Amino acid sequence: MHSDRNHLNIKYLKLVNHTASRRTDWSYKEHYKIGDLFYLHWAINEDQKKGMSEEEINKILVRKEKDAKKAIQDDRILLCQNHCEHGHRVTHVVETATSAAEQKDGMWSRLVKVVWVVKQDEWNNPPETKHVIGSEFKFRSGNLISIDAPSITLNLEDIVL
Repeated sequence: MHSDRNHLNIKYLKLVNHTASRRTDWSYKEHYKIGDLFYLHWAINEDQKKGMSEEEINKILVRKEKDAKKAIQDDRILLCQNHCEHGHRVTHVVETATSAAEQKDGMWSRLVKVVWVVKQDEWNNPPETKHVIGSEFKFRSGNLISIDAPSITLNLEDIVL
């Protein structure tokens, strides 16, 4: 059981897009209503694939599969994104809608349901990641990270249902 600091029962963090991609748009922005269902992806960055053998790509996909299957049905995930203009931000809290991961189009996916999302008129200023999970934590990949990791200091005051 999580303490009061986690009133949303978030179990994991996930980085949706990596800083190196220099993204100027937000992933999953089209899913802006509470209850919306969408597929959350565990993908290999296309630039990362360049020069990799099929065997190397398959090894990464096996790791992505394992991570996509880590959460059980109804687990909640805080989605963090990097935007080249806005920096590291929190954009969604989602809940896994099924118990299974699926492989589609060369990536692993989970059907998730939106529990919280940035308001439509606030996409230019979503909550900063460092204010929500602490400044000590640094993402190294798009894998699920337990919110119980010692470097995470959860502060959900900006995440209001």
